[in-house]
This record gives sequence, structure tokens and C-alpha cells, in this order.
Amino acid sequence: MQVEKPKIELYQNRSFGQKLSATFDFLRENYKLWLKACFYLILPLCLVQAFSFDMMFSTLMPFYTDALGGMGGFTPSEGLLVRLGLSYFGYFVCISVGSFLLSSICYAMMKYYRTSPTRLHNTTMKDLKPLIIQSMKRAFLLGLLLVGGWFLILILVVIFSAMTSLYALFVILVLATVVFIIPLSMAMPVYIFEDDESAWGAVRRSISLGFHSFWSLLGLMIVVGLLANVLQTVTTLPWYISFLVKVVLTSSDAGQETFANSPIYNFIGYLLSVFMNFGMYLTMSLSTIALAYHYGSVAEEVDGLSVVDDIENFEQLAEEDSDIDNFDKL
Repeated sequence: MQVEKPKIELYQNRSFGQKLSATFDFLRENYKLWLKACFYLILPLCLVQAFSFDMMFSTLMPFYTDALGGMGGFTPSEGLLVRLGLSYFGYFVCISVGSFLLSSICYAMMKYYRTSPTRLHNTTMKDLKPLIIQSMKRAFLLGLLLVGGWFLILILVVIFSAMTSLYALFVILVLATVVFIIPLSMAMPVYIFEDDESAWGAVRRSISLGFHSFWSLLGLMIVVGLLANVLQTVTTLPWYISFLVKVVLTSSDAGQETFANSPIYNFIGYLLSVFMNFGMYLTMSLSTIALAYHYGSVAEEVDGLSVVDDIENFEQLAEEDSDIDNFDKL
């Protein structure tokens, strides 16, 4: 008889290694549902994202072939710059939507896992749909608040710098962005897991919890980021090889039709681009889930949220037991 492992609690004090273990244990226990959700929701986005990605690099292809051939003097046209800008913008939009969607999938799974007595066993996408939609709405609202707030500060800094000639404010803004982006990374799990929290309240709470555990959070993101990059190499390398082969063949046979410029080779490159972008989101799940367990550890340490949950569960059980004491209902 197989012994079931203990449930992975969100609000629990954990060391650095325990956060990593909890992340991998959660994915290992629920990998089928995780892959299914990513396949249904993330893969269609990757089809569009790969198109923008390929458009971006195909636009830059003359520059790469010119540099490899040692010709020099490549001057981009206005139309090429417009096309490059549109492809960059499209890729940025896809990355933003994909990041929000991935966070919604992972955190919806964790919320359902946390409240369900059967964990995620026999759970379907239909069961997760309300939580994914709710998480997606909150993720977009929080993203708009953070991006809008940063641009507002940037505009004020530009205006103030132009009026006072204190251009050192740009350096201060960059440094402040680098420092605050670490604790602000916790705003997403705070806002999604704490239903009563407002978007602005989640930002303030993330800054408080983030600076409380700044160095451990920074270390966790670095280690998980390195692991994700190593794993992402598996899905990235095939596309890079195909792109380098295309650059070499195109530069060596300039002005001639080669297999690297054929529709078949371009389609293969597109499929490899889809595979690469999809793998990128899968590896991003590591940092997304690890961030949630770091939040749960710090929130438990600071606020003892697991005790609050135990009290709420006890009150709920007490209300259910009160029906037994009512003899009129027996």
C-alpha cells in the first residue's frame, strides 16, 4: 500500500532548502494537471508569441548576415525599423499576458489544493476555471497598477529633471527600481491568496514582507532563476542551432536561394520557436511557485496566518456540529 505524503501547506515556516523542496514536490505531485492547464491555455498564446519572435529575428537577419560576412555598412530602412518595433511590441504584449496567465494557473492550483480535502486528485480544468479567471483579473489589475505607477513616477522625474537639470534623478530612479522590484515581486501572491486585500494594500504588504526577508528572497530568486535557465536550455538550443545555420547559409550564399530560406525551413524554425517559448513558461513556473511558498513562509512568520485558518476551520466545523445538537432536525 502506497503511503501518501503529507499535504504541502502554504502558510508554514520554511528554510531556504525547504522552499525549494516544496516547489518541486508540488509540481511532482500535480504535474499532470499543471501540464494540461499550460497546454490548453499557454500553448495557444505561444503560437502568436512565436510569430512575433520570428518576425523580430527575421527583420534583424540582414544585420546578422552582413556582420558575419564582414561586409559592414548595413543601414536599416524606416520600414524595417517600424516592423522591428511592432514585433518587439507584440512580443512584449505576449510575454506580459503569458506571465499573468501562468501566475493565474499556478496560484489557482495552489488555492484549490490548499482548500480541497482531496488536494488536486481528480480535479479538472472546469473545477479550476473560476479560480483561474479570478486570479487573472486580479493579476491584470495589479499589473496595471504597478506599471502605471512606475510610468507616473518616470514622467514626474523627467519633468522635474528638465526643470532643475538634476539628471542624477534618473540614476536614483534606476537604483530604486532595482531595489524595490525584489520585494514587489511578492505583490502577486499576496493579492491572489489574500482575497480581502486590495491591489494597493497588496503592494504595501509586499514591500513590508519583501524587505523583511530581502536577502533570502533575493537568494531564492537567483537560485531558482539559475535552475530555470539550465532547464530552459533544453528547449532553447534547437531554435538557436536552426537560427545559426540559417545565418551561416544565408551569408555564404548571399543573393542565392538556399534551403534555409525555403518555406519548409522557416516553418521548422517557427515550430522550434513555439517549443522554445512554451518551455520558457514551463520553467518560469519554478520561480512562480517558489515565490508563493516564500510568501507563505514569511506571512506565517510575521502574521501567523495558519493559526487564523485553523480558527476559521474550527468555527466552520462547530457550525456543522450544531445541527446534530438540534433534535428537531434529527
